Amino acid sequence: MARRTLHPRQVWLIGVPLNLLLAIPCAYPVALALLALQVTAGELGWAQRDPTVIDEGAGFVIGLGLVALVCTGLVVFGLNALFAFRAPKLNAPAYWIAVALLIVVPALGWLTVR
Repeated sequence: MARRTLHPRQVWLIGVPLNLLLAIPCAYPVALALLALQVTAGELGWAQRDPTVIDEGAGFVIGLGLVALVCTGLVVFGLNALFAFRAPKLNAPAYWIAVALLIVVPALGWLTVR
């Protein structure tokens, strides 16, 4: 049985709501990744260092957060790859950038409101 090809419009109609729903469970891994970036930037001297984050043993939490981020990224990529690779005429770079934005921007909005 041959694989069914999709029109790029169908991929966008499936992908946008799917990724907005995936943004809900991805909020915590994104937040922990931002914490890891903040600590790394502080250690490299690119940002002001917050010693309370480092002194309270946040390294373990940051490590778990990065593992969660990798696992979440694999799930998001896998779910999107199920139908995105079936559209040969899809503008792939634009779609994958939109996927990343649809995951990260709601998470950042949730963090700022929270």
